[in-house]
Amino acid sequence: MTDTLPSYTHRTFDVEKSVRFSQEKAIVTEIVITKHSSIAVWGVRPGQQVQAHTHPDGQDTWIVIRGELTYYLGDGHKKIISAGQIDVAEPLQVHGAINEGTEDAVFISIYSAPSLKVVTASP
Repeated sequence: MTDTLPSYTHRTFDVEKSVRFSQEKAIVTEIVITKHSSIAVWGVRPGQQVQAHTHPDGQDTWIVIRGELTYYLGDGHKKIISAGQIDVAEPLQVHGAINEGTEDAVFISIYSAPSLKVVTASP
Protein backbone atom coordinates (compact mmCIF):
# COMPACT_ATOMS: atom_id res chain seq x y z
CA MET A 1 0.00 0.00 0.00
CA THR A 2 1.33 3.42 -0.94
CA ASP A 3 0.77 6.49 1.22
CA THR A 4 -0.67 9.38 -0.71
CA LEU A 5 -0.10 13.02 0.05
CA PRO A 6 -3.01 15.42 0.45
CA SER A 7 -4.07 16.98 -2.82
CA TYR A 8 -3.28 20.70 -2.58
CA THR A 9 -3.59 23.05 -5.49
CA HIS A 10 -0.24 24.51 -4.42
CA ARG A 11 2.41 22.78 -2.36
CA THR A 12 5.24 25.27 -2.73
CA PHE A 13 4.90 28.89 -1.64
CA ASP A 14 7.12 31.93 -2.15
CA VAL A 15 7.44 33.85 1.11
CA GLU A 16 8.49 37.11 -0.54
CA LYS A 17 5.48 37.00 -2.87
CA SER A 18 3.13 36.18 0.03
CA VAL A 19 4.23 38.69 2.66
CA ARG A 20 2.24 41.92 3.00
CA PHE A 21 3.00 45.12 4.88
CA SER A 22 0.88 48.00 6.15
CA GLN A 23 1.80 51.39 7.55
CA GLU A 24 -0.70 50.89 10.39
CA LYS A 25 -0.09 47.40 11.80
CA ALA A 26 1.62 44.04 11.38
CA ILE A 27 -0.07 41.99 8.67
CA VAL A 28 -0.65 38.22 8.74
CA THR A 29 -1.34 36.38 5.48
CA GLU A 30 -2.66 32.83 5.78
CA ILE A 31 -0.92 30.57 3.28
CA VAL A 32 -2.32 27.14 4.12
CA ILE A 33 -5.05 26.02 6.51
CA THR A 34 -5.77 22.31 6.96
CA LYS A 35 -7.55 20.29 9.62
CA HIS A 36 -4.17 19.71 11.31
CA SER A 37 -2.35 23.03 11.05
CA SER A 38 -2.09 26.48 9.56
CA ILE A 39 0.87 28.28 8.02
CA ALA A 40 1.02 32.05 7.78
CA VAL A 41 3.57 34.71 6.89
CA TRP A 42 3.81 37.91 8.92
CA GLY A 43 5.11 41.30 7.76
CA VAL A 44 6.15 43.53 10.67
CA ARG A 45 7.48 47.03 10.05
CA PRO A 46 9.64 48.91 12.59
CA GLY A 47 7.53 49.93 15.58
CA GLN A 48 4.77 47.41 14.84
CA GLN A 49 3.95 44.44 17.04
CA VAL A 50 2.23 41.10 17.16
CA GLN A 51 0.24 41.33 20.40
CA ALA A 52 1.36 38.95 23.15
CA HIS A 53 -0.98 35.96 23.27
CA THR A 54 -1.31 32.24 23.94
CA HIS A 55 -2.97 29.33 22.19
CA PRO A 56 -4.84 26.93 24.48
CA ASP A 57 -4.62 23.91 22.22
CA GLY A 58 -1.71 24.19 19.82
CA GLN A 59 1.99 24.82 19.34
CA ASP A 60 3.03 27.95 17.42
CA THR A 61 6.43 27.76 15.72
CA TRP A 62 7.96 30.95 14.33
CA ILE A 63 10.73 30.92 11.73
CA VAL A 64 12.33 34.33 11.20
CA ILE A 65 13.12 34.90 7.53
CA ARG A 66 14.23 38.52 7.57
CA GLY A 67 15.02 41.18 10.16
CA GLU A 68 14.94 41.04 13.94
CA LEU A 69 12.15 40.99 16.53
CA THR A 70 11.95 41.44 20.29
CA TYR A 71 10.07 38.27 21.23
CA TYR A 72 7.74 38.26 24.25
CA LEU A 73 8.14 35.34 26.67
CA GLY A 74 5.58 36.45 29.29
CA ASP A 75 6.04 37.90 32.80
CA GLY A 76 7.87 40.87 31.26
CA HIS A 77 10.65 38.68 29.84
CA LYS A 78 11.76 38.99 26.24
CA LYS A 79 14.59 38.05 23.90
CA ILE A 80 15.83 39.01 20.45
CA ILE A 81 15.12 36.62 17.59
CA SER A 82 16.57 37.23 14.14
CA ALA A 83 16.75 35.84 10.61
CA GLY A 84 17.56 32.15 10.60
CA GLN A 85 16.20 31.47 14.09
CA ILE A 86 13.24 29.33 15.11
CA ASP A 87 11.19 29.82 18.27
CA VAL A 88 8.61 27.35 19.55
CA ALA A 89 5.70 28.31 21.83
CA GLU A 90 3.97 25.30 23.36
CA PRO A 91 0.24 25.51 24.19
CA LEU A 92 -0.43 28.26 26.77
CA GLN A 93 3.09 29.75 26.48
CA VAL A 94 3.00 33.52 25.98
CA HIS A 95 4.47 34.72 22.72
CA GLY A 96 4.31 37.81 20.54
CA ALA A 97 6.84 40.34 19.32
CA ILE A 98 7.66 43.94 18.52
CA ASN A 99 9.96 45.16 15.77
CA GLU A 100 12.31 47.55 17.57
CA GLY A 101 14.77 47.52 14.67
CA THR A 102 15.13 49.72 11.61
CA GLU A 103 14.21 47.20 8.90
CA ASP A 104 11.10 45.21 8.08
CA ALA A 105 10.82 41.78 9.70
CA VAL A 106 9.26 38.70 8.12
CA PHE A 107 8.48 35.43 9.86
CA ILE A 108 6.56 32.24 9.17
CA SER A 109 4.12 30.97 11.80
CA ILE A 110 3.28 27.26 11.79
CA TYR A 111 0.38 26.59 14.13
CA SER A 112 -0.32 22.94 14.88
CA ALA A 113 -3.85 22.40 16.11
CA PRO A 114 -7.21 21.63 14.56
CA SER A 115 -8.42 25.23 14.91
CA LEU A 116 -6.72 28.53 15.65
CA LYS A 117 -7.64 29.87 19.08
CA VAL A 118 -5.94 32.99 20.43
CA VAL A 119 -6.03 34.37 23.99
CA THR A 120 -4.53 37.84 24.53
CA ALA A 121 -1.78 37.93 27.18
CA SER A 122 0.65 40.37 28.80
CA PRO A 123 4.10 40.53 27.22
